[in-house]
Amino acid sequence: MGDPHVATPPPPLGVFDELSKLLAFARETLSDFLELVSLETRRAGLSLVWMIVSGLVATIFILTAWAGLMAVLAMYLVSLGMLPLAAVIVVAAVNLIAGAGMLYCCFYLSRHLLFAATRRQLTGISLVKPSAP
Repeated sequence: MGDPHVATPPPPLGVFDELSKLLAFARETLSDFLELVSLETRRAGLSLVWMIVSGLVATIFILTAWAGLMAVLAMYLVSLGMLPLAAVIVVAAVNLIAGAGMLYCCFYLSRHLLFAATRRQLTGISLVKPSAP
């Protein structure tokens, strides 16, 4: 008889047992991956919300500072002898003209958003006209 302290090897597993283990491992791996994606999506969503809130608060601070600077400019114009109403109108007009200039610049730059060369390439239209023979 053999030594009772010697362990006998486990019986060999069948193909179905191996496939079952493989599927269980794949399911566990997919579950862990989906949990990671879920946690990172939640974190990204919260970060996006905080970025939007921070941007809005920063916008309020910047607009308040701009209004303060414009008030200082109007007060300076009044100190130079201009009527208070006229000083406010001048400051508002300067801001209106500057804003209109910025909008014009935006409209001008928006032409670059049309992907004109890419669209020409996709449609096969050439800017170079073939010369007549």
